[in-house]
Amino acid sequence: MLNSRAIHGINVIGLIASAPRHQPITTSRLARQLGLSVSFTESLMKDLKEADLLRAHRGPGGGYQLQQAIASLSVWDVVSCFTSEEVEPNHHNHSAEFLAAFELHVQLDKAKRIFLETYPLSEVVKHMSEVSFENDTQSSSSLSFHFKPLQKPALPVAPNSVFDLSNFMQLRAA
Repeated sequence: MLNSRAIHGINVIGLIASAPRHQPITTSRLARQLGLSVSFTESLMKDLKEADLLRAHRGPGGGYQLQQAIASLSVWDVVSCFTSEEVEPNHHNHSAEFLAAFELHVQLDKAKRIFLETYPLSEVVKHMSEVSFENDTQSSSSLSFHFKPLQKPALPVAPNSVFDLSNFMQLRAA
């Protein structure tokens, strides 16, 4: 039920919800924060967008924002984007022990679902480690570039006019 995509989806929602002043967050920034590839992060965003949890803003200054308030979302709202419905086994081909174990598995999944439906996503976000968007900007600004010092610009040496050309040529020859 909680596969790695669901866990990453919860992390994505948490990062977007904890963004300063609810600014749009780009996919590349999310991928960098989560340590995931941009293409994998984009596939997560696609699933979350199809479930109406996120909205996208295109263009400069664009990115992703929450479609709904974080207080109105449950953990199940995110997890359900990444889970598939299980198929009932054919009762004729399996033993009674298998069917009993499968029924236990179904009941466990049902209990997990009920718990996740009642657990608010805001609680998960609250317990996530403080997102360091400041650290993200600090890490890029703390990169120390070692540029060579600029040379002083040389003044061009040329005659002031065509009439001064012979004097200029004599000074250069000397």
